[in-house]
Amino acid sequence: MTVLNTTPGVFVTETAATGPITGVGTSTTAFIGAALDGPLLTPTLVTNWTQFKGIFGDYLVTQRDQYQLYLAYAVKGFFDNGGTTAYIVRVGTAQAASLPLADQGSPQGTALTVSALEPGAAGDAVKVAVTESQIVGIAHGAVVTRASAPTASASGDTVILQNFSDAASFVPGDTVTLEGTTERAVIAQVDGTTLLLATNLAAAHGAGTVRIADLAAGQAQFRVSGGAGLEPGSVIQLESGSTSEYQVIAAVGGDFVTLPPPGLAHGYSLDATGTAAAAVTVASFEFSLTVTSSPQLPENWTNLSMDPRHSRYWGSVVRSSFVSLALPAAPSVQKPPLNQPAALAATQLTNGTADDVSKIGLPQYQSALDALVPLQDVQLVCAPDRTDQAVQQAVVAHCENMRDRFAILQAGRCRKPNGSADTGLLTQQRAGCESDRGYAALYYPWLQITDPSSLTGAGMLVIPPCGHIAGIYARSDATGVQNSPANQSIVGAVGLDVNVDGTTQGLLNVAGINVARIFPGQALPLVWGARTTAPTTQTAWTYISVRRTFIYVESSLRLGLQPFVFQPNDTGLWKRMYRTIDDFLNRVWRSGALFGSKAAEAYYIQIDDENNPAATRALGQVNVTIGMAPVDPAEFVDVSIGLWAGGSTVTEQ
Repeated sequence: MTVLNTTPGVFVTETAATGPITGVGTSTTAFIGAALDGPLLTPTLVTNWTQFKGIFGDYLVTQRDQYQLYLAYAVKGFFDNGGTTAYIVRVGTAQAASLPLADQGSPQGTALTVSALEPGAAGDAVKVAVTESQIVGIAHGAVVTRASAPTASASGDTVILQNFSDAASFVPGDTVTLEGTTERAVIAQVDGTTLLLATNLAAAHGAGTVRIADLAAGQAQFRVSGGAGLEPGSVIQLESGSTSEYQVIAAVGGDFVTLPPPGLAHGYSLDATGTAAAAVTVASFEFSLTVTSSPQLPENWTNLSMDPRHSRYWGSVVRSSFVSLALPAAPSVQKPPLNQPAALAATQLTNGTADDVSKIGLPQYQSALDALVPLQDVQLVCAPDRTDQAVQQAVVAHCENMRDRFAILQAGRCRKPNGSADTGLLTQQRAGCESDRGYAALYYPWLQITDPSSLTGAGMLVIPPCGHIAGIYARSDATGVQNSPANQSIVGAVGLDVNVDGTTQGLLNVAGINVARIFPGQALPLVWGARTTAPTTQTAWTYISVRRTFIYVESSLRLGLQPFVFQPNDTGLWKRMYRTIDDFLNRVWRSGALFGSKAAEAYYIQIDDENNPAATRALGQVNVTIGMAPVDPAEFVDVSIGLWAGGSTVTEQ
């Protein structure tokens, strides 16, 4: 902002500086699968195995082998191998028990829908009761303020009171009238016995009486006595004799309440001396909720409001351990307070259905993937229960569309790479999870672990590798995302479902299938592959480390350049953006993620008139072109050994 200085001197202006781009995380993993317990289709953050068990339960043992349910084993393997943060999305067919709370209208609509937090028939045991309640009830004696006092004179914008003590009955903001006239004016200031008005009176008046004027239809502000507890969003009833109406308070200032347009629907007399001047009472209308799930103690939430402006708004107050509340798909059309839930005796939720894992399919997994879309801190996605093409393709498509995450897939357990009749199934699966730009990797074979449900501790279990592999990604990322998550021990694995020899792995490696192997003298299997499922023609995206380096850079830039949005699109902006991007990419290069002995060989940045012509700037766009030379992994190490004997050399490779 330009400041016009008129006095000679030194003036200092502080300007905000744009901070450096901070690299995003790289190893937060989303696991999708069936579980014993926990919320359905709700990404839930866990940071250790104990936390997972507390929310989603232990291993699914009884149905594990029949339906290939390995989520818990994958999560355990993730944390055992270096993973630190995961989102769990439980899939299933269970339906949560629910109960619609009818509003107070006629005919009745639905005010709120109550749903059990725990899916399944167990939610049918939860009961909900609704009672009407009032923060400001009739017993509080809340009324629209009335006051009157004798005057000595009144003219212009001034009313002179006869008694000093009467001045306390009036405050700025009161609308007053002179008894016996049609004069109405708002008090601007009270000074001793003088009432200063915001507007001039139409005529001069002698001694008489001034009082708070009757409420007029359309009036939006008035003073309430005994109205402690009223606030924006409070639903109130004004009543005097046979006249009454409901209003919703828009604002509260001191004892004054303000209504939204068009203000009051009726007029009300405030003449304390009149024969028909019954007090105008004010009462608020709320509701209370009681949730019971035996044998737990009941949960009580009192004096709730349907208005988001209210401090007791149900959406911000109710935090139940048993149920959730939501507005119905077709919200109530009733005006307050008829839009509130009607009184209801304790009533059970109904229609909870148990989970049937045999019916979990692509629709459930697609819903789980959709639930992950809003999350900005997911970098890896695993579906340990599924090796079918439909689900794996959906996972790959999700990562390709989001462009900030990578899919870790596993081959089917019975795939055989050694020329047997099952060989075609492995290559067929690889073709089915292909990612044109390398947003996925496929791992083979399955892992042998000690069965945690074995009573003797000697039982073996074969599980998919994706969870353990995701943990290795996190372990490898600790030294930089440019490092391939390979040549790493798989902690927790005691063997492999299939042992692959070097010749066979060569065929699988070329096809983009990453193999785990056990070499002589080693106890733990190693991850011995680092390729994506990109087509063989897309050599730029062959390696996992390259694709994930680009994901890291792109995600960091997407977040780090947000401060530049809406700034003037001129050369000054381009220079600031260049410096910010250059600083970030220089750090990426120095970390070893980019190839080159100097920064100019590792990357380039272009923000100038060439890629930002006038036509582009007129559209509100600024284009940044970046080129990077990523470091490829040393997948093959060739060693030449020479026999040197007094000047002659014999070389073998």
